[in-house]
Amino acid sequence: MPFTLNPSNSDTRKFKVAAIQAEPVWMDLKGSVEKTVRLIKEASASGAKVIGFPELFIPGYPWTPWANDFVTCQPVLKEYQANALAVHSPEMKEICEAVKETAVTVVLGFAEADGGSLYIAQVTITSNGEIANHRRKIKVTHYEKTIFGDGSAPSIHNVVQTKWGRVGSLNCWEHIQPFFKCHFYAQHPQIFVGGWWPAFLPYQGGAPYIVSGEASSRMSQLVAMEGGCFGIVGCQIVSEAGAAKMKMTGFPWFKFPGGGFSCIYGPDGSTLTEPVDPGVEAILYAEISLDKIAEVKIVADTMGNYSRNDLLHVVAHGKNWDRVKYEHPEEAAAAAAHSREIDNVASGKSF
Repeated sequence: MPFTLNPSNSDTRKFKVAAIQAEPVWMDLKGSVEKTVRLIKEASASGAKVIGFPELFIPGYPWTPWANDFVTCQPVLKEYQANALAVHSPEMKEICEAVKETAVTVVLGFAEADGGSLYIAQVTITSNGEIANHRRKIKVTHYEKTIFGDGSAPSIHNVVQTKWGRVGSLNCWEHIQPFFKCHFYAQHPQIFVGGWWPAFLPYQGGAPYIVSGEASSRMSQLVAMEGGCFGIVGCQIVSEAGAAKMKMTGFPWFKFPGGGFSCIYGPDGSTLTEPVDPGVEAILYAEISLDKIAEVKIVADTMGNYSRNDLLHVVAHGKNWDRVKYEHPEEAAAAAAHSREIDNVASGKSF
């Protein structure tokens, strides 16, 4: 099927996008929401129309299990879970209201609380204050498995239409999932937000290169080039105080303050922002226009003139299966009503 883009890749309007490099308010849901709202308003006041936040900005990325044994981690993770963010909650509503007030588009990374489980989640909130996309990281990485569950099938749908173009979202090592990226590019993103952990210097304390900030940034740069889209890379920083709270102090991979590598890439892979200190909070801005995409894709469109989908293609299954399916209609109706009741309680609605 032919695909029509509106705005098109030839749109010459110039507008500003922003990448957040900031320290989370570690394991503090209320403080995290307040800081998120403040950063949205600050970026908007500087003219940004699309704003990208780091992975798990609320309530911070838990490097804790990588650096400690389970006994040491347990009290930290209990506090972490208590400060995770639910999608249907007054806290999320407060963030959505800030987005609506500023009329921007925001991609926010957070630890999602759903029942007794946590997920590495992102929401794309459009200028009307509505959540246009809610997704979870499809495959959590290494020690993340001790805290978070994998994302469900609909999480492969991660590009939404906005007034500034088609905006996509990726979390961390989703940038190196080949089949997943193929599906991502097939959704025709024009701008994407790569949400990232705090990552440190290459080979710091014997760390593998792949966990460094440099490697992480290059992964996002490659997605920008492969997809022919602008890339907003947002990541966290960690202070000495934050490291102490998250029990990261003393682990050889880390250097504090540090962890930052935020930047913005063009669809040709060019870097559109100047480097910033990895231990300093900053909002990085770039003025872009979508017509740069046309320049790139006339040379290589990986989902068009530079593809051979007759030879190689991806088969996707993006639909969830219910955990429990009721055979009788009256049981199904009662279960649906009960589920709505739980959602109402979680969102603070009265009966």
